[in-house]
Amino acid sequence: MNIGIDICRLTDPWTGVGNYIVNLLAGLAAVDRENSYLLYPYFPECFPHRVADLAEFVPPQDNFSLWGAGRPELLVKLLWFKLKLPQRWFLAKPEVTHSTNLAGPRLPHGKLVVTVHDLSFCREPAWHKQDNVTFSLRALEQAVAHAELLITPSRFTADELTELYPQSAGRVRVVPEAVLPVYRPAEDPARVERVKARHGLQRPYLLFVGTLEPRKNLERLLGAFHRLLARGQDEFDLVLAGGAGWKATAIEAAIQDPAGQGRVRRLGYVPGPELPALYQGAAALVYPSLYEGFGLPVLEALACGAPVVTSRAASLPEVGGEAALYLDPLDDQSMLHALERITGEPELRAELAGKALSQAARFSQEAMGRAALAVYQEAASR
Repeated sequence: MNIGIDICRLTDPWTGVGNYIVNLLAGLAAVDRENSYLLYPYFPECFPHRVADLAEFVPPQDNFSLWGAGRPELLVKLLWFKLKLPQRWFLAKPEVTHSTNLAGPRLPHGKLVVTVHDLSFCREPAWHKQDNVTFSLRALEQAVAHAELLITPSRFTADELTELYPQSAGRVRVVPEAVLPVYRPAEDPARVERVKARHGLQRPYLLFVGTLEPRKNLERLLGAFHRLLARGQDEFDLVLAGGAGWKATAIEAAIQDPAGQGRVRRLGYVPGPELPALYQGAAALVYPSLYEGFGLPVLEALACGAPVVTSRAASLPEVGGEAALYLDPLDDQSMLHALERITGEPELRAELAGKALSQAARFSQEAMGRAALAVYQEAASR
C-alpha cells in the first residue's frame, strides 16, 4: 500500500504538530517496512520556506521518501499558486493520505485520514484569533465531510468530536501521541547543570512549559504562586518556558507583578534540545491548563522522570494516569493547595517521580505507529 503523509508543519520553531509528525514517522518506521510512505512537504494551504530542509526528517529506510525531492521550488510555486495546477500528473497517487493538522492534502484520489488535535476553537473561540477560528472551523467541516476516518490523540477529543459533529460517529479513531527518545531520565547530570546555568537557574524550581496564552491558565498559576510566597514557602522559583501567544497581555502583567518577589523566571521560547534538561532539573512540572487535546508537556515530563502537577480537566488525566497530582484548574484554593503540597512534601515528589516512567512507557513511538497503521489499513479497506 502507498500512504501519503502531510509533513508541512515540520518547520521551526516547532509546535506540537511538528512533534506529532516526527513521532508518527519514527513509530511507523519502527513497525512497518512493507508499505511505502510518501511524505508531502507542501500543499496549497502550507508551503514551508525551507522545503529542502524537510529531507532530514525522512526515516532512513527504503519505504520512506520525500515527495517532490529535487524539484525546483520556484517551479512548484509557479504550478501551485499561479497556474493552480496541483494536478494528477504532478502528484503521486497513494491509496491513503494522512492530513496531520486539519488543513492539508486535498487529493483527487485515494482515501483521506485527518488528525483533529483538539477542538478548543469550537469550545472557546475567545482563546484564538478570529481568523484562526474561521480557518479551523472551515477546515474541520471539510475534514468531517471528506475524511474516511478521523484521528484524535485522546478519548476526550474523540468524544468531543462526535458530540459536536454527530456525522463523524463511527469514523473516529484514537491514536495517542508519543515523545522523542531524548525525553528520558538524565544520563549526564553535568549537561542538566549546563543548561540550568545557561538560563541562570541557580535555585530549585517549578517548571511550566508551553505558549503563554489564556487557555494555559497562567494567571491563576501566578496568583497561587504569589500567595505561596506570601505564606513564606519560598524555596522554589517558578520558571516559564515558552513564547508569548495570543492575548498574553494579562499574563505579562501577572509575571511582572511585584508579588512575585523576583522569583518568577521567564525564559521565552526554549529550543527543543534544551527542554529535556529543564524537565530533568525541575522539582516538578506544573501544568494547570484549562483545555488540552492531549497535553504533550505532561508526557515529556513523565518520560524524564519528573513529578507532574496538572489539571483534572480535558485529556490530561488520560496522559497523567496515576503518576500526577491533580488540581481543579478553576479553583484558586485547589491550585494553591497543590503548590503547597508539591513544594512542601519531598516524599510526594519522590512518589510521583517513581510512577512517572511506567506511565510514560504506555505512550511509545511504536504504539503510536502501530495504531496509525491500523487506521490507514482500515481506511484503505472501506
